Amino acid sequence: MSVAIASLVAVGGLWYSNAQTKDARDEARQANSQAQQDRALSKEGQITDRYTAAVNNLGDDKMEVRLGGIYALQRIMQDSHRDQPTIANVLAAYLRSHASGPPPKGNSSPADVLAAFSVLATRNPRYDDSLTLNLAAIWVTNSKRVPVSMSHDEKLEPCRLTSKPAQLANVDFSSAHLSNVMLNHADMDHAILVGADLANSNLSGVDLTRAELPFVDLRHASLNDAQLRESSLVAADMSDAILFRADLSGTSMDHAVLRDARMGGADLRGADLRGADLRGADLMGADLRGANLHGAKLKGARISADQLRSADR
Repeated sequence: MSVAIASLVAVGGLWYSNAQTKDARDEARQANSQAQQDRALSKEGQITDRYTAAVNNLGDDKMEVRLGGIYALQRIMQDSHRDQPTIANVLAAYLRSHASGPPPKGNSSPADVLAAFSVLATRNPRYDDSLTLNLAAIWVTNSKRVPVSMSHDEKLEPCRLTSKPAQLANVDFSSAHLSNVMLNHADMDHAILVGADLANSNLSGVDLTRAELPFVDLRHASLNDAQLRESSLVAADMSDAILFRADLSGTSMDHAVLRDARMGGADLRGADLRGADLRGADLMGADLRGANLHGAKLKGARISADQLRSADR
């Protein structure tokens, strides 16, 4: 009997101990959950305060204060990914208002304009959600702009806007002025560049797949190894452009100006070149199978009889 009672007491003690432990664990979990909520609320409050201060700085008269605001917004984007679309739209609006016209003749774009563009271009697009950037009609220029009348032997001095390939897919650059800038290897897939000025720019290795580029100014631009397949370059001016090994397959280039362009090794299969001005262009080694050359001007162009036979004339 005494053994049974002792066993019951032991079991009861064990149950009570487990119950106490469970209660303690539940309380600890609740406390931890509350602490996490408090920290999250505190972080949200801090981010809100930082965001408000940064946006206020954008309206300051002093350049260094505006720059501080731009880089503060960049840091917030990095710390709070869900705020990236909002901040990106704020910086895009900043560019549209602060870079709506050319800088004084001979000057580069202001430091705050270059900084805002760089922050936008180097953001991580993974956190864009449904963001669509509008940078239509902005001006980003470099004081070392090379004249469009330069010879092939003169060296381009493009303005490097970002320290790594820019992320500018789906951005609206309609009528924007980005002449003499360095955007090599940028992701500009599906970008809209109707009537944009990209003269003298370095766009080597850029991805402009299925981009809208009618009436774009690409004179003297470097587009080596660029991806332009299935893009629209209707009536574009690509005089003296360098397009070695560029992928222009399936591209619409009817009535484009490609005078003296260098297109060795370019992929032009199925490209629409009706009425294009190819006078003086170097097309040796380019793949013209199925390209439409009806009405194209070819006087002085470097092109073989085999290439012409493979094209649609």
